[in-house]
Amino acid sequence: MSNSSEIDFNLIVNDILKNDKFINLKYERHHGISRMDHSLHVARITFLACKKMHVEKIEEVTRAALLHDFFVSSEINKRAFIAHPELALKNACTEFALNDMQKNIIESHMFPVSVKMPKCKESFLVSLIDKIVSVYEMMKYKIPIELGAILLFVINFLAIQRYL
Repeated sequence: MSNSSEIDFNLIVNDILKNDKFINLKYERHHGISRMDHSLHVARITFLACKKMHVEKIEEVTRAALLHDFFVSSEINKRAFIAHPELALKNACTEFALNDMQKNIIESHMFPVSVKMPKCKESFLVSLIDKIVSVYEMMKYKIPIELGAILLFVINFLAIQRYL
């Protein structure tokens, strides 16, 4: 991201990044990194895509993209995968003023897994970017960590077998 784009992005999201509840997302694991980092990746790519596509409501879309996973694990049960957009929306509405488009972006970002359907092109855009970023993060961070753990287990198991 160029310096001017980074400044523009930071001006749009600065108040969210200073929010105490949002800051707690840096302690939540998500795709092998923190949920805060994941949300920032989605928001930055959304911001750049909106600039490239000349989306009029770039600030609103970028902010909603940053808030799309605004929940902590202790707030949910095992249904997190499907239910978390509702909780993220509730938390975002509690902390920030959102318009209808932003609410739809957050509640429908899991489409087609979630029951909420995107109602505008911006919602489809954030949903798509979230999926692309998630796959990238899983491939870069989570899968190598899990494969490394499995490999260490196998090596330890073989070493133990050798001495038995």
